[in-house]
Amino acid sequence: MSDGPHRSQPMRSHWRDLAQRAAQSAFAPEQVCEALPYALKRDILEAPIKDIRSIMSGGSLFPEMRIEQLEALRETCRGSASANLAIDCAVEAARNGLMGDTGTEAALRNALEDVTRSALRGMEEHYEREASSRSAGYLRTRLDAARQQLDCGALARDILASEKPLSRRSVTLPRHTGVDEGPPL
Repeated sequence: MSDGPHRSQPMRSHWRDLAQRAAQSAFAPEQVCEALPYALKRDILEAPIKDIRSIMSGGSLFPEMRIEQLEALRETCRGSASANLAIDCAVEAARNGLMGDTGTEAALRNALEDVTRSALRGMEEHYEREASSRSAGYLRTRLDAARQQLDCGALARDILASEKPLSRRSVTLPRHTGVDEGPPL
C-alpha cells in the first residue's frame, strides 16, 4: 500500500512471479491460476501453523486461555506480517468459539483470504505506479479471474492435511519448459 511519499517494499519473488504471469498475455489464465496458490503457500508458511494448531486443539475449554497462548506465540513471529495475520485470525476464531481443527482451518482460511486481498492490491498499485493504467487494468482483470477460481478453504485443508509439515522451500511453482507446454496457439 502507498504510504505517502515513501515507497512500498519491493515485491517478494513469489508475488513477482505471479504478477509477471498475470501481466503477460503469453501466460494462459490457467498458468496465472496455478501461480496464486503457490504464492499464498509461500507467504502463509511463514506462520507457526503447527503451534497455532496445537493451541487451538489444546485441552482448555476457555477461549481466553487460547487467546493468551496465541498472543504469547506472537512474540516468536516478530517481523512476519503473514504470521501475525494468521495469529490474528486464530484469535478471532477462538473468540467465536471455534477450536480444534475446525478453528485452525477457519483461521488459516481467513488468513489466506486476507493475504490474497492485500497482495493483489499491492501488485495492482505497483503496476499502476510503474506501468500504464492500461497495464494495471489488464493485470487486475487476470488476477481477479484467478482469485475467483481460488478456494481458500481447500487450500487451508491441503496445508493442514499434509503428513509432514510443509516448508516454504518445499513449495515450488510449476515451470513449463517443454515444447508442448508453451502457450496455446
